[in-house]
Amino acid sequence: MKPVVSRRNQKKVRSRLRMGLAGMAAGARTSLCLAVLVVLVLGIGTGLVFGTELPPVKIGAAGPFTGDLSKIGLDSLNAIRMAVDEANAEGGVGGRKIEIVVGDDAGDPARAVIVADKFAMDRSVLGVVGPMNSGAVNAALPTYQRAGLVIISQSATNPSLTELGYKVMHRICPRDDAQGPAAARFIVEELGAKNVYILDDKGAYGQGLADQVAAALKKAGVKITRGQITPEDRDFSPILTKVKAAAPDLLYLALPNPAQAAALIKQAVGLGLRPKLMGGDGLKERDQLIAGAGGAAEGMYVTAIGRDIKDVPEAQGFIQKFEGKYGAMSIFSGQSYEATKILIEAMRKAAGNNPAGLTRAAVLEAVHNTRGYRGILGFPVSFNAKGDVVGASIYVFQVKGGDFVQVKEYPAEVR
Repeated sequence: MKPVVSRRNQKKVRSRLRMGLAGMAAGARTSLCLAVLVVLVLGIGTGLVFGTELPPVKIGAAGPFTGDLSKIGLDSLNAIRMAVDEANAEGGVGGRKIEIVVGDDAGDPARAVIVADKFAMDRSVLGVVGPMNSGAVNAALPTYQRAGLVIISQSATNPSLTELGYKVMHRICPRDDAQGPAAARFIVEELGAKNVYILDDKGAYGQGLADQVAAALKKAGVKITRGQITPEDRDFSPILTKVKAAAPDLLYLALPNPAQAAALIKQAVGLGLRPKLMGGDGLKERDQLIAGAGGAAEGMYVTAIGRDIKDVPEAQGFIQKFEGKYGAMSIFSGQSYEATKILIEAMRKAAGNNPAGLTRAAVLEAVHNTRGYRGILGFPVSFNAKGDVVGASIYVFQVKGGDFVQVKEYPAEVR
């Protein structure tokens, strides 16, 4: 049975219902506004709010992210990601979010050209960190030059790269014609070697560094014997037999792959070959060289194109954050982070008050004009007219008790 409701009461019910619905709507609107306000405040505080009217800017990351050198490459890529994440938390580039475009060249020159083409065709890519290998840089430079796309290599050391007239080329590492003579000076003055056998892997980095070391040692009157392997070699008995016959005071390994060097050292010990050992900057890897050699690398010397980052006060925050997220660093992680920060700073300067008008040409000019950038490497980074870093040093380390201990520093001078 339906209740009987008078017309007057019906009007009162409808009126109260309208008032209740209006109140609920107002409350919902208030809650929505508060929610939006909270999101905006949090977003501004964390740098996660970007102008929707402007597209993101992109940084290319080129390196060996697969293959024999992937440990070094992936650690460098993680450092690039860290730098970009931090920059985005600060508002990106004038409110434009920064994105990374990854280009895996596997350290191979042919693939480096493909990566360069990929970056060049994406007009949102305004700068590149890498490539990491001298051979890869050398092959890709013409493409980057045609595209007007600036690169900052963290580890490509072959001298010719900045002697070819490519305006896009920059690097934050010293050249082999500074590293090689420094190594030779240490071999002569500190180790007193008179007979040195030099091995390289026929690559742009290895052969280029070997040439520099050999030239400086010959100038000092040291007897030199040269030999070569390939990056694919795993059985080193043929070359080690020749090394043993030469009876050198020191075996110098101009190799980019620390795991391969560790295998060679272990096989040398197995053949009863125990000369003093020295190598270039690519071998300064605790896990792959020291642990990989199973103790056979104890006492070995390596040169490095930068100060050990764990000894740089300005780098402690970076190290803690990186290792907390990714684990132990590789040798070029710090340089990769620094190169990315320099590129981002240049992009911000180039953008000025007009981030929408940011161009590759403006970014290139800003990178080239970098002067006295103070980051985590322990010295103010500047570029000279060729794109070479200014103010760096060459360091010599010795393997002691499962780690690298600094024993000497030389200015990174090119004579």
